[in-house]
This record gives sequence, structure tokens and C-alpha cells, in this order.
Amino acid sequence: MLTVKIDGVEVKVEPGTTILEAAEKAGVHIPIMCHHKNLNPFGACRVCLVEVKGSPKLMTACTTPVADNMEVITNTEKLQNIRKTLIELLLINHPLDCPVCDKGGECLLQDLTYEFGVTKVRFDEKPNNNPVDHTNPFIERDIDRCVLCGKCVRICDEIVNVEAISFINRGVETYIGTAFDQPWNCEYCGQCMSVCPVGSLNNRVYLFKNRPWHLEHTETICGYCSCGCTVIVDYEDNEVYRIKEDVDKGINKGLLCAKGRFGYELINSTERPVAPKVKESGEFKDVDYDGAINIISDKLKSVVEKYGSDSVAVLVSPRLTNEEAFLAQKFARDIIKTNNVYSLETADVLPDGNYADVESSDTLIVFNIDITESNPVLGYSVRVAGRREDSDLYVFYPNLTPLKRVASEFYVYKPTELYKEAEKLLKALDGENNEYSELADKFKNSEKPVFVFNPYNLKDVEIAKQISEKVEKVKLVPAKAKNNSQGIVDMGCVNGLKPGLVETEKSFDLREGIEGDKIKALLIFGENLAVKPEYFDIINLLNDLELVAVTDPFFSETAELGNVYIPVATFAEKDGSFTNFEGRVQQLNKAVDKGVFSDRKVLVDLMNKFGFSVKDDVNEIRSLIEEENPLYKGIDWNGGLVKYPYRIKDGISAEFSIKGDGEYELYPAFLRLHSGSYTRRSYDLSKVYGEPLLEINPEDAKKLNVNENDYVTVKFGKDSYKFRVNIDKKIPAGTAALPKDFKETAPLFFEGSYLKVDLIKHI
Repeated sequence: MLTVKIDGVEVKVEPGTTILEAAEKAGVHIPIMCHHKNLNPFGACRVCLVEVKGSPKLMTACTTPVADNMEVITNTEKLQNIRKTLIELLLINHPLDCPVCDKGGECLLQDLTYEFGVTKVRFDEKPNNNPVDHTNPFIERDIDRCVLCGKCVRICDEIVNVEAISFINRGVETYIGTAFDQPWNCEYCGQCMSVCPVGSLNNRVYLFKNRPWHLEHTETICGYCSCGCTVIVDYEDNEVYRIKEDVDKGINKGLLCAKGRFGYELINSTERPVAPKVKESGEFKDVDYDGAINIISDKLKSVVEKYGSDSVAVLVSPRLTNEEAFLAQKFARDIIKTNNVYSLETADVLPDGNYADVESSDTLIVFNIDITESNPVLGYSVRVAGRREDSDLYVFYPNLTPLKRVASEFYVYKPTELYKEAEKLLKALDGENNEYSELADKFKNSEKPVFVFNPYNLKDVEIAKQISEKVEKVKLVPAKAKNNSQGIVDMGCVNGLKPGLVETEKSFDLREGIEGDKIKALLIFGENLAVKPEYFDIINLLNDLELVAVTDPFFSETAELGNVYIPVATFAEKDGSFTNFEGRVQQLNKAVDKGVFSDRKVLVDLMNKFGFSVKDDVNEIRSLIEEENPLYKGIDWNGGLVKYPYRIKDGISAEFSIKGDGEYELYPAFLRLHSGSYTRRSYDLSKVYGEPLLEINPEDAKKLNVNENDYVTVKFGKDSYKFRVNIDKKIPAGTAALPKDFKETAPLFFEGSYLKVDLIKHI
């Protein structure tokens, strides 16, 4: 440890600690402009200059490491004058438009101007007058307000690794821009905007809608993918105005993706119903909440009396909290007395590796998943590992992804080739000499090997299982899809498993129950079954059931097929907890009230109707969970990691198959800017990607004589489907990619995840 004295305060710090970090530990304030704790030290703005005894020159606190017995002075008249002059220099070209600037009230330049007492600029002011750039659908760019701190450039490079923007020109002509001033070509994550200290980069979804001093703030967990990011919901009068990050809170370290940062408009959507609906004579009519609960409970009692308990089934979505999922399965098993509890999640694979394991890995394999789309913040961790000089990243996928920039090797194979290559890798791990021998030796001998994969593809799970048996130290990272994909499994919302993964009698599967007329009443909590390819051929059979009750924030495609619908709260409107892909339990906090109840309230009221006494109280329900779920006994509900009994079940076996005999190999693309059908209710996300696009290679586009946004007919067997084209050179020739979980793609992917199809220009 080193001893350093800052403004007379003595602290002990680790070697390599900067003066700025030591000052923070000592409780001494040093002003900053270009520094950010997630970025490498830069030292551009010079606002953090300090005096060091024995040194003839001033030092930048953010870049200078402390030395033993160093004595630092941070606040002298000389330093104040220098800092004041620096701010005055920035203000020469900076427009004084604070009253109309969206950054007003949280602008670092404003704060420093006030702190240093700058009331008049002594230099000739020459404010710039360049046009505002709106080429990015989410971010407004006003280069006149830019102070050239470089934080946007650095975070786009060091964290996101897209390098969409850079310093252009030199000297007084310098500005932040894109290559050749082209439109933004980026992932729309908004990290650049989040670190901008002034109003140069602004949130277009929030633009001109409110002021920060009017807003209330609630810390909660994002309700989209399984990354489990901490977000700050900013709101006024129950209207969400923006979602932002806090660099000091959460496992995401202040990083968010496009859907987490900009997708919140679905919470405020005017398309959301507030009244329950009941179908009568083929038409839905509004009813009050109590009436809807009474109809559901009466119909359930009637169905149970007429057909028995096993005629009732419960389907649970990973959009539900742990508390809600627990109540759902308890209602089925303890009250209705049926084991017909289902979800579309898998218990074959459980959490193992975490963010720290990924970032510290020395050899990392990402197999058959575009992690930058499916789980973007986990993708940032993969990029962190890939950028380290002492780490190697290997990616196997049918097309190039942003990981290409940091991968030691990126293996692009058609789906039919991908699994053949995976078999070669497995054989190399067994000692066979082939093209993957070097990779296999490195992976087996690594101290911290990590394997990231898609847990919903059974063949990928089998490969992960084999790798775990061949590489003793490997950490497996199954990148689950939704915000509580793991939590609802833990809570027993899987056929044959009670809370805590305790085995129980397995019932018939959901498809068999619907198709075989065994299910007469189906309660669907949050799941949109109608867009799932595997149920496409039988989804209309829901019309034949005596009761299909659906809860969802929106009147979904599945709700349209039901006969009772209850609108419910989104993640920002309720308390509870989610369990992320790491197995980390994190707490939600209610921010706004949109005049609808939570799934928890619906379940509590239904349980009470059947004579089971339970309160709509999160803590009381958590007590029940800890009593009945051995995995969650004594768990820390705000950050605790669940300890699981296995990583991958024994006996997993699958064969890769591709159907059809067409010219092009079609495979599922991970949802662009979306997280299932839920986020498509966000106007701002959907205006960028609102329909499923067929992605093809430029060579194939030329061969088909199609241009960007033309329509192509996809032929599989006797069936034809029409999709708009997105031409992208990252897609290999002879293949095509199309996202699942769209109603329009469900009929096609019902045939299989991998298909050989023919493409024809649509006329």
C-alpha cells in the first residue's frame, strides 16, 4: 500500500491508483470534464490539474498515478484561475442556449461554470452555427455544443467497440463525426449520449418533453433480456419520460442497450387497454376488474367440476416476477390440484458463469449465438475480454457479428457446415490433430476458459455438455432470452418441476394437451403463444377451449384468441424480483402506476376466490418462497447468486437437421433491437425495425435482381411467404437470415429452425 496526502488528508491506496481515485477515497473533490470511470484515463480537458509538492509542473489528476508519500494540493488560487480560464476557452465557441438545451440542469459545463464563478468570458465569443444532425433515429447530434472531451469516441471504441464516431480534423477545426460525414452506422446503444457532459448528444425520445428537476427517479431492473441491468426510471405524474443508467449501480456498470434505453415508450403506449375484456357472442366488451376475476374463477370451478383438475393448465411467461411465477404454479398445484404448469423456458441448462468470469476469461468461445443482439450488455463483457491482450476470443456463427472486431478468429459457416466444424473441435479436444488443434489445446490448458452458447438449441446444449466434460475448468454461459427466463424455472414453472427444481409427476406436454382436447381451461400469464412457431399449427384450437384467460400489458395476438383478457403492469409498474442469466436475484421497484394491476394482484385475488388466504405483499410471498424453494432459502433478494445443483442435465442428445431442398440455407436471426413481441409495442424501436426483414448477401441480391427494401418471396415446399429485404455483406452468399417471434415468420419457422428455401423476387 502507498501513503498519499491530499489537501492534508492522508490515505492509503494500492499501487497504480491515480490522484483522482485517491482524492475520491479521501473525500476531496477534484473537478473533471473528460474523465469517466468506465474509460481509460485521457487527460484532455485539463480541468483536473493539481499541484504536487516537489514537482515544477501541474499534474492531471485523472492520469497521474500516486507515488508513496506524495503530497497533493487540489485547490489553490493558481489552480482556480487556470480552471476558470479553461472554462472560458470552452465558452468561446459554445452557444449560450441553455434555456432550450435538453441538458439544462444536468450539464457538467453549467456546473463547472457556476463552480468557478464564470460570469463573463474575457475572449471574443464566436459561437458556431452548424446544422443539427438527426440522421440517428435515437440521438440528436449538435456539434456546436461539443467540448471535445472525447468520451463519446472513447466509449464507442473501448466498450462498444463499434468506432462509429471519431475526432475529425485537427486544431481549431476538430469536431466529432463519422467517417466522411456519412449517416451513423452503429448499434443505437446510446452509450455515447450517456457519457456526453453537455447537450451535444441528446435523447430524441426524451427531447423537449421535460426538465430533469421535475422528474422523480426510481431504481429498478430492466424488463427485457436476461442481462439483469439496473436502470433508473425518470417519471412525472405516472408518465415515464426516460430510462437511464447509473454508473455506480448495478452489474451492468452503467451500460445499457438500445431496447433498454429507448424502448420504454411501450410503458406509456396509448394502445394499452386499462379495462379487462370478456368475449361474448364472438365480440369483446369491457368489464370491470372484479367482474373479470369472478368470470375466471367461476369458469375454472365449473371446468374442474365437469372435467377434473387435469383439464386446467397454467402457462407462465418469463415477463413475470419470481413472486408472480411462484404464485402461478402454487395456484395450479396446491389449489386446482394439477401438475399442468408450463412455460416455454428450459431447465436442461442452468446458470454457471457470470459477468466477471466472461470479462476475466483468457480463452472464450461464443458458439452459434449473436450475443451482441440477444444479450447486448453481456456482449459488452465479451468484447472486454476480446480486447485484452492476454485473452483470445473465438466465434462460431453463420454470419459476421460485431465481435469480428475483437475476435482472435471468427469462423463463419453455413448452418449445414457449422455443426460439422463443431464436431471437429470436439475431436480436437479429445486429441485428434486437425485445424482446431491449436484452439483446443489453448482452451483445455486455459486457467479461465468460458463457453457462451444458445440454451434453446438442443444441439448446442449437447455440444456445451461435451465441452464441459472435456475441459475441466470451463465456465458455461447459457445466454437465456428474457428478463426472468431463469427465475420462472427456479419457481417451478416447468412441466415436472416444483420450486427449487424439485422433481414432481410430469404431466402431458402443452401441445398434447391443446391438440388432444385434454385442456379445457388455460390461464396464460404474459405469454404470447400466437407468435411462437412451434404452436403455429394449433394456435386456433384455443378457440375451442371453454376458458382461455390472458394477462398481458397489451391486447396481444394471443389475447385476441382468448375469451377473458386482463391488462396488467409492465416491469416499471410493480415490485418483485427477477433472476438473470447468472442466477443473480435482483429487486424491482415500482415507479409508476398506469391504472392496471400486476399479475401478482390477479393471482392473489384468484387464490382468495378459491379460499386460499394470501396477501398481495411481496415480502409475505418471498417468505413462502423461502419455505418451499430450497434454492432460495436465505437468498439475498437484491443481488444474491443462486447455487444450482447442475449445469446441464445428463442424457442430452440431439441431431442437427435442416429441412427442404431449396438453394438457400435459412437460419433464425436474433431479434434486431427487440426482445420478443413485447418490445415491438415501442414506437421508437419499431420505427427502426418494425417488421421481419430477410437478410441476404449483396451477391445474392444482384443474382435475384432485388434492391434494399424490395420484397422477396421465400418458397418452402408448396408454401410461399413475402418479406422485405435487407442487403448486408455480413450474410454469407447462399444463406438468408430471418428473425423468429414475429407473427409473420411463425408459419415458416414452424417447419424447422433451419430450412433450405428458394428465393424469388416478388412482383
